[in-house]
Amino acid sequence: VAAKHGRSAAQVLGRWCVQHGFIYIPKSVKAVRMRENMQVFDWALDVEDMAKLDELTLPAALDTYRALYIKCVVRDTPDAGRTELVRTDLTVD
Repeated sequence: VAAKHGRSAAQVLGRWCVQHGFIYIPKSVKAVRMRENMQVFDWALDVEDMAKLDELTLPAALDTYRALYIKCVVRDTPDAGRTELVRTDLTVD
C-alpha cells in the first residue's frame, strides 16, 4: 500500500487513522519524521487499501498494540515506568 502511494508505512498508518476518524498523534524527535508525519492530509487511501489494512486489525495484533502502548505511553516522561498511570482498557469497534 505504501509503495502504491509513494508514502512511508508510517504515513499509510497515519492516513488510515485519519480516514477512520481516529485521533492521530505521531511521536518523533527527528525533524524529518515530524514533517513526514504531517503529510497524511493531502492524499487518501482508496476503499481497497482501507479494506486491506482493516483486515490486519486482528485480535492478536490488538493485543500486541495494547502491550506496546502500555510499555511506551509514559516512556521519556517523568512518569516513565509507572504503568499504573496508563489506561489499559482500550475501546475496539
